[in-house]
Amino acid sequence: KFSAWVGGRLPTEAEWEYAARSAGKDQRYPWGNDAVCSRAVVLGCGGAATAPVCSKPAGNTQQGLCDMAGNAWEWVQDWYHDSYNGAPTDGSAWESPAGSYRVIRGGSLSLRVDGDARSADRDGSGPGDRFYDLGFRPAR
Repeated sequence: KFSAWVGGRLPTEAEWEYAARSAGKDQRYPWGNDAVCSRAVVLGCGGAATAPVCSKPAGNTQQGLCDMAGNAWEWVQDWYHDSYNGAPTDGSAWESPAGSYRVIRGGSLSLRVDGDARSADRDGSGPGDRFYDLGFRPAR
């Protein structure tokens, strides 16, 4: 509802990953392939709570998007599936069959930068779940 209120929507999982890979580049993180603490708010890199938005600009994508790895998980529009078998190939959201979980992307501060906070990392969470490290990013 908030995304619609500000004139946006939740991104699809495909849109989110494209953005997290600096416009679809074949790289592990938004900034490239090196796992370094100066680029993401993650486990073992200081801090025990989420950080202010865009607090590590060295980790921005080439388009200038910040916090695409670590800090907080982000909701996307798609329902969670264990694999991509049967997923839409046109970038649209995977809306059916509906399941019990929606996809969350980006990792959080409770993940390690050397693997779990990579651009391809994903998980699922119940639509009613509320956690300190779970948020969203409206898209247009």
